[in-house]
Amino acid sequence: MVKKLVLYDQIYNFSSDKERKNLEYRYQKYLGEKVKGFSSTKIIFKKLRKYDNRFEIEINGPEEVFVFNVLKKEIGTTINFEDIREGQIYKGTMIDCGKVGFGIFVDCAIMNPKTDVLLPLHSLRNQLCNGQNKSLSQIISTYDFIDKFPVYIEIKTIDREEKKISGVLTQEILNLFKKCLHENIEGVFISGQSKGQVKKALVKTGHLRDIVSIERFGFLEHIVLLREGTQSPGIISDIGNLLKKSKFSAIRPNRIKDICIGNVHKSGPGED
Repeated sequence: MVKKLVLYDQIYNFSSDKERKNLEYRYQKYLGEKVKGFSSTKIIFKKLRKYDNRFEIEINGPEEVFVFNVLKKEIGTTINFEDIREGQIYKGTMIDCGKVGFGIFVDCAIMNPKTDVLLPLHSLRNQLCNGQNKSLSQIISTYDFIDKFPVYIEIKTIDREEKKISGVLTQEILNLFKKCLHENIEGVFISGQSKGQVKKALVKTGHLRDIVSIERFGFLEHIVLLREGTQSPGIISDIGNLLKKSKFSAIRPNRIKDICIGNVHKSGPGED
């Protein structure tokens, strides 16, 4: 029986049919790497949905159940609103950063109906600035949050009548900020390019030696952690010329220290 699913990753950052096809080809190779060794089972790309830029695929072959489960675990899929439960953890990307003052919305691929998860301002204050009464714009500026910034969230409340969901950041994403803070290293978030393209740009500019790791959160979302003493604005300036139309943000521990005055040296960003 053919398995069908809609993948979590969004395909964007193209302005022509040629660029779209190139991205689709590279994404197909990316999926192929996830399930290599099962050549008798085929992944068929049905379409790239226009309203959310996600692929609908079919899986057909003797190992279709295995391949289905691998893709669901490694890539992720869309989720029906009725299946969301409090306490569950999902990955997502920030959207419309700064458009409202009461929090940040996160696209976790929740459908039927399409519902984004709200990270309320009071939770962001508790988790990212030790409970201080900072405005959302201050928090966004300090952490340089932009659209597509990747996070993991835990669902806290679900209003099934109003179709609203709220959540908090998980310890996994908070630990990323803590690592930068405690080790005094900076990071660069890059959206709109595959990991291979990011690495090529780092090699070409001679900056591969300046990085600790490239953390992939999605096909087109990555956070590059830098060696101590390497500054993110310089990296962004150099590789930005090669990664056209990509979006960048800088994770800078000195800014985080400024907003987390008080017990930052003891804890830094923490749980809600």
